[in-house]
Parts: sequence; structure tokens; C-alpha cells
Amino acid sequence: MSHTRRASITQFIETHYLHFNAATLVDAARAWCDLLDRGGKMFVTLAGAMSTAELGKSLAEMIRQGKVHGISCTGANLEEDVFNLVAHDHYERVPHYRPCPRQTRWPSTSAI
Repeated sequence: MSHTRRASITQFIETHYLHFNAATLVDAARAWCDLLDRGGKMFVTLAGAMSTAELGKSLAEMIRQGKVHGISCTGANLEEDVFNLVAHDHYERVPHYRPCPRQTRWPSTSAI
């Protein structure tokens, strides 16, 4: 991230995130910057199914920039990202899949 972009995000949160949990976000962001500036390492832990938010896009960029040095996550986070990585060109989102009958969602084993 460019210094200008970082400065604009920092200025925004320091101006608007002033109270309670929002102010805690400012404290955490400052602490993370201070940690990295001192040569510290950030280890991120994730739990729950956040892969649908495509969190990997944000994490990949933070890894490339040296802001995240390790990740521990549950299978729920890893499964969808790995599937998307392996089957990227064939990966399709199926909207409204929950009300579909089971046989519509999954092919029978004879069809595989």
C-alpha cells in the first residue's frame, strides 16, 4: 500500500472512529503499525466460515507486503479458498442453492 493511501486511511479512522469499539480499532491499528515498524511479526488466527467473504484476497496482499507472517485457520476457511484455487476456471457460484432439491445440487456418483 502506498504511503499516501495508508495516510488517508489512517486519517479517516483517526477522525471518525473516536468512541468505544471504533476507538479500540484505532488503538489496534496503531499497535499493529508499531509492531511492524519494530520488526515484529503478525500471526492471524481465523475461525468460522469467512471464506465466502473472500478474505484470502485481503490476506494475500497483506502477506505480500510483509504485514502478515503466519495464519492459523479452521478447515471452514481453508476449504472454499483451496477449492476456488484448484478449480478456479470452473468454479461457479450457485445462487439460491438452499431451496434446491438435493439431486439438483449434487450429481449422483454414477454421473461423476
